[in-house]
Amino acid sequence: MQTRLETLQRLVALYTAVEEMHSTELQRTTAAARETQQVIRAEQEVAWAARIDGRGALLAGDRVSWMTAETQQETVAWRRRGLEQIRLEREKLSEAAKEQYVASRLRREQIKRVFDDIAVRMEIEEERRLQAASDDRFLARRRWTDRRKRDGTTTG
Repeated sequence: MQTRLETLQRLVALYTAVEEMHSTELQRTTAAARETQQVIRAEQEVAWAARIDGRGALLAGDRVSWMTAETQQETVAWRRRGLEQIRLEREKLSEAAKEQYVASRLRREQIKRVFDDIAVRMEIEEERRLQAASDDRFLARRRWTDRRKRDGTTTG
């Protein structure tokens, strides 16, 4: 039974390692999705600044600066569409990693519960065995004492 417990203990350690691996993957994919969102926000700020520059150029009558600002806005919009696609893909990966982590955590908790139950049962069994041995010793001593009293009483 002890080897079975050791095997289960190694299995618990394995499930713990897998859970940690999935946790790390979840953190990595979440960080990647968050990073993409930050880049999108930065691109939005660039587009906003380009709009303001374009309006200022229009008011000043500077057609070249206005065209540059318009081009910059279009470029930002094009990059943002690409980034948005990347963000969606990364969020899907992050969601899949989250599901995988939750599943591995549940599996680890289940195997840990099985291990704990078996360990408790083994402890109870060991206590019963010790109690039975103690009872046997007590009974043997009692019989021995009773026999000595009986033998001493009949011979004396």
